[in-house]
Amino acid sequence: MLLMDRHNLLVPGWSHVLSSTNDLAELDALRARVGAPRQAFHLRSARPHLDLKLEPRERALHDPEVRVFESTRELIRFWRDCQRRPGG
Repeated sequence: MLLMDRHNLLVPGWSHVLSSTNDLAELDALRARVGAPRQAFHLRSARPHLDLKLEPRERALHDPEVRVFESTRELIRFWRDCQRRPGG
């Protein structure tokens, strides 16, 4: 499941996208689908994610495969809960 924050308080105009199972292929498929550059893909953090802005961000916010959370805090809380569940 793809997870996205609508509002990033630290960096307005940007959004994070995480996979509930840390599925890199799932993230990359969304990146390609919304037209984000490869540089939007971040693999070096504890949470592989996309950083999206402008048109790719807007497309992702309206993608039916993306669950949108109002804040980064809500997004991370849900993602952590997914990590604790058996099977991701």
